[in-house]
This record gives sequence, C-alpha cells and structure tokens, in this order.
Amino acid sequence: MVSKFNIRVYGIWQKDDKILVSNEEIKGFKMLKLPGGGLEYGEGPVECVKREFMEELGVKIEVKGHVHTTENFIQSVFKEEDQVVAIHYLVHTEETVRTMSTAQPTRLGGTNYHNFEWRVLDEILISQMTFEMDRQALIML
Repeated sequence: MVSKFNIRVYGIWQKDDKILVSNEEIKGFKMLKLPGGGLEYGEGPVECVKREFMEELGVKIEVKGHVHTTENFIQSVFKEEDQVVAIHYLVHTEETVRTMSTAQPTRLGGTNYHNFEWRVLDEILISQMTFEMDRQALIML
C-alpha cells in the first residue's frame, strides 16, 4: 500500500539538438534517465536540481524554467510504499563536465553508477527512457 511521497527533481540540459542523459545502475537495475534525484528535507526543488548537478556532474547550473510536474499516479520501482512526484526543469551551464562517469552511495545502502552521454532528443530516445515521468517531460519540450 502506498503511504509516502517521494519527490524527485530532474534537469533537462540541452545543447543544440541533444540532451544530457544518464545511464544508471542500482543493484543490477539499469535505467536511462535524466540527471537529478531526490528532494531533501529543508530544500526547495530548484535548490535540489542545482545540488544534484553539482554532486553528479561537478557543474553549477542555472535553472531556465519549469517544464513539467507529474500529473498522474506513479508508484516507485524501488519502494512499493512510495508514490513518486517528479518535477522537471530546463537547465543550462557554460561549464564543462569534469567526468562523464560517477558513482554515489544511495539511501538504500547501494551504489548508483552514472554514465552520462549527450543524445539526440527524438522519439527514439523518448521511447528508451526508463521512467514514464521523464518521457512525459521530454514530450513537453
């Protein structure tokens, strides 16, 4: 039974016809998603996406605008008691990403491995995104 909200905040960074995506793996679960992560207590969504880009990519971003907030029920694939609410922002920076591969500990006690890449934003990429919330946001662009 769903009993908690899990608020996720993501950034869509575009360069020409491409966007930055993350190939991630947590405990054998592979996913293609947008960069971002969980909102922490005492933090606003804009602060969250800025923190996530600094942690994952080592860059300071500017939030250009709101793209999408989840409008339907989405159950977490990691915790069946969680309902996911996702907020997507259009972001930008002129900084250079230091490394396209990182590893971070998760709150679930595992490690999240990230491999970032620039991909052409098209219907093929949208269909390959693991999470419906990312597909919904990319359709809005």
